[in-house]
Amino acid sequence: MNKHSKISRNGFVAFLKRWYIFLVLALIYVPLIFIVMLSFNEPTARGNIDLNFGTPTFVNYLNLWQDDEFLNGLFNSLLLSVIVVPISVLLAIITCFGMWRAQPFQRKAVNFTTQLTIVNPEAITGISLALLFSSTWVAMGFNLGFFTVVLAHISFCTPYAIVAIYPRMAKMNQNQLWASYDLGHSKMDTFWKITVPYLMPAILSAVAIVLSMSLDDFIITNLVNGSFQTIGTLIYSTRKGIKAWVVTFGAFVVIITIVVIVIIGIRKYFKIKKENKKSAMISSTKGES
Repeated sequence: MNKHSKISRNGFVAFLKRWYIFLVLALIYVPLIFIVMLSFNEPTARGNIDLNFGTPTFVNYLNLWQDDEFLNGLFNSLLLSVIVVPISVLLAIITCFGMWRAQPFQRKAVNFTTQLTIVNPEAITGISLALLFSSTWVAMGFNLGFFTVVLAHISFCTPYAIVAIYPRMAKMNQNQLWASYDLGHSKMDTFWKITVPYLMPAILSAVAIVLSMSLDDFIITNLVNGSFQTIGTLIYSTRKGIKAWVVTFGAFVVIITIVVIVIIGIRKYFKIKKENKKSAMISSTKGES
């Protein structure tokens, strides 16, 4: 290797070390910034988004809440989530509690089954569910629709909730349960007053994951939905001409997410600042004494 090539390689490595994190962040956030910018363009005559930047306007945001197609898809998605999220998370909590009390072999078997469901391609999962519903639900004279979508979402969301909850469940001290039993509480009271509060951080994570999975899914939903349309299926149906409401809704979600993250960050900053101030006061008091 000649000297010139070595210098070039060292320069490239130095460039990556300095700018790698910025390149990754750009890859993540530039598309999001782009969709926010596009949401302020006026729609075309067909209702598609105009890719040519012009004078910013809020017309898309005003029209968003008057678009029947969007409102119906949003309502269906929210209704689906209201049913799927609590059922999936509750099933996951019960399953994790059972795994925690089970024998090692049983625990590993359930854990393996959960992991297998997650790594299985969505297309295969969707086809298997479609075949199952066709041979049972449809064979009984019913149509694919809301009910089959609910069952499908519970089926593929529950394993994700289990993965989110079980690591914390595995760390729980069993003495807490025995103490509750000794105080006269029943197993059900102990479960709801001791186990569930202990798992709450993991439960909130599971809720966020299941909600995101349910709202975002297209492949499985499209295979079992019949005429029932969600936001995910509606967005995919516009792939030949991206509607203005799709871009506006995406930008709206991005903006809300950023605002929430900023608020959480500010609250965390002031909380840490308050704790540091409190610690400094305690240290100062101890030093004076």
